[in-house]
Amino acid sequence: MQYLEAENIIKSLPQGKTLFYYFKDRYALMLLSYFVKAGKRKHEIQTSAFSKLLTKPNVKQAMSNAGGKILSEDIFDSQWPLQSECYRLTLGTWGSGYQYYDQMSRQGKNLVLQLNFSSKHNRPYQRLIRPDDFHPFEYEDHPISDGGHHTLAWSRIDLDLNTGEALIEEIQNDWIRFALRSKAAADHKSDSIYFRGSLLRVNQVREYVDQVLLPHIKLWDEAMLAATIWFLREELGIKKIFYHTYESGATLKKIAGTLPPRSLYTALPKKFCFRETHEQPTFLNPSVRNKKRRQLLSNARFQLLSWQS
Repeated sequence: MQYLEAENIIKSLPQGKTLFYYFKDRYALMLLSYFVKAGKRKHEIQTSAFSKLLTKPNVKQAMSNAGGKILSEDIFDSQWPLQSECYRLTLGTWGSGYQYYDQMSRQGKNLVLQLNFSSKHNRPYQRLIRPDDFHPFEYEDHPISDGGHHTLAWSRIDLDLNTGEALIEEIQNDWIRFALRSKAAADHKSDSIYFRGSLLRVNQVREYVDQVLLPHIKLWDEAMLAATIWFLREELGIKKIFYHTYESGATLKKIAGTLPPRSLYTALPKKFCFRETHEQPTFLNPSVRNKKRRQLLSNARFQLLSWQS
């Protein structure tokens, strides 16, 4: 997408004020809520692409509460546990003008949705890790929030509001990767370690990773993809969401060297009921002039999540 398109989207939405609550398997309730809308019967879910979500415990509970009624979105939206994790969503852009250096499917900009920690995490993080100006679990060359938030994860998105389509270019996380690396180093020391420019106490690193960060380690990929779908659907009205496959994503973005974790392009979208398809975002086609590039695109397979209305 063009820079002005991304900037106009950012300017039209509240910055730093959008909270996103997540708990295990919330995505299943959310996807079913979008599917049933004003009303569908159970057998319509059973014969749909979302049928496997019926095995989730929170979905079973919601269905039980509904009895034999026609299912509406309220039935799934009202299923809420006593405890959940709170995140703050912010927006940014990504793209230097060099398409393949930026690992993008077409020239231009990506919109970046950032999933940021709340004060529930930040207070013990400050107490245990005690960073100065430098935060050892952040990587500033990646599209993290620059508004004073600590970014747990982000998604890069290309989209076209005219066609109502979006392409998730990537979902990524630095914070947990670096934190786990510091924990591995701490396990071999008895007092303190130097990690990415910071002096960290071994016992505090262990407490932080094993207690404070643990819930986010378990949830981050689910929460990030759920937040992305929620944002595209609720804030932008997009109902056709593409996601790269592992192979085509690496080929089209010309990723050299270390490839991203395979599970983020296989197990995760499969869990969310994406299906593989030869269909592709229509906004990719006009930007392809190179014959070899057109051939790569024609052979590419994507993953698709869509709602008929």
